[in-house]
Amino acid sequence: MKLAVLIAIIVSIGLCYRTPQYENMQALIVQYAGGHILEAQAGVPRQVVVDVKFKKTFEVAPQVFISSQLLDWAAGLPQGYMERVSDITTTGFKLSGVAVGPSPVYSLFVIWYAIYDPRVQVVTFESTDVKELKTGQGERKISFTIEHSLKDATNAIVGLIGCKHLLTNPIVEVKVEQLTPKSVTVSARTYWQAQLEFVRFNVLLGTDQILWASPPYVFYNDPASSHPFVKRAPSAAEVPYIIALPKVWQSGPRFPIVTFRGYDVERSRNMRLSFNFMGLDTNLKYNLITWWDTQIYGVFHQAGVLVADTTYKIFDPNCAELFSECNFNGDSITVCDRIPDLPAYGWSKPIKSLTVPLSRRIYLFNKEKYEGQRTSFVTNQQCMESITFTFVQLQSFEEEQNHILTSQ
Repeated sequence: MKLAVLIAIIVSIGLCYRTPQYENMQALIVQYAGGHILEAQAGVPRQVVVDVKFKKTFEVAPQVFISSQLLDWAAGLPQGYMERVSDITTTGFKLSGVAVGPSPVYSLFVIWYAIYDPRVQVVTFESTDVKELKTGQGERKISFTIEHSLKDATNAIVGLIGCKHLLTNPIVEVKVEQLTPKSVTVSARTYWQAQLEFVRFNVLLGTDQILWASPPYVFYNDPASSHPFVKRAPSAAEVPYIIALPKVWQSGPRFPIVTFRGYDVERSRNMRLSFNFMGLDTNLKYNLITWWDTQIYGVFHQAGVLVADTTYKIFDPNCAELFSECNFNGDSITVCDRIPDLPAYGWSKPIKSLTVPLSRRIYLFNKEKYEGQRTSFVTNQQCMESITFTFVQLQSFEEEQNHILTSQ
């Protein structure tokens, strides 16, 4: 029996795709001496929510990655913080800052990156299932394996965006341990007598076309050290970092990225830790900063560069698109199921490039009803030998397992 199949076709001239969009800014959730509830009250948890608006409306709601830029809270256990992104739309999102202990939280600043680009993915994870970190002493580590859908991901940057410290010095470190086409594994670690109740982090994944990620960096000083981060009169102290970038990442529109992966801070002093960007050219330059009388023994951090590639073409994720010119240019026709007779639908041009959705295969025949020369593709073709096809069908891999081709 012949199956009745719906035909979805769009014939167009000109742009039949979207291009990436990016936006990057600093956001102040709360600031010192602002009279906000994180500072003035002691209830747990307590939260402040701010509305972040994009300068330019996105065509599609973006993904948002955040980096904790400034952390400032009072000594006293338990202590800690949490930062959350929610309600992302094409015009903005909500950004929350949470105090998870009774101690005053004075300031929380973040750097945010809103990204509409299929070559990146943001993964956010939180867990209270951290028994190894909540009990015992000495070095302890737990790993979390999180699934993702960016199969071409080659680079990852992790940023700590929340934790609760229960005992002794605030000590925490998160680190990307492994990245595969289907998952990313991130470890959370503490040591000495420190104990944690939960950890929260986000990971920016990207292909090698758009994201460069540094190795995990560790800045550490012995408690007996005379380094200014450990021993100084009440004042600010800075540690500069200059990272030489690979040549391919040294020019063009780019966004610098710095994240805190964790820290080791003297418990008897307030937590005061920040970074600021100093420049982006052939090097990425930034400073780690503390101030007043805070003693910081360790800072775990990571850096990266995100390319703002607004020339990249983003095609329909559910349909194939055929083009009359190489490099996805010229006239085009979109195929979401099948077209039994291209000329009958106004298409008589050769096909020189095409796009294929993920987990789909496109079949092209130069005669009607599955006859003549058959060609199939499972990936985009940037430039092909000029051949005229008459019949086109798009099938998912799952459909192929049931029946190779379905006749009308």
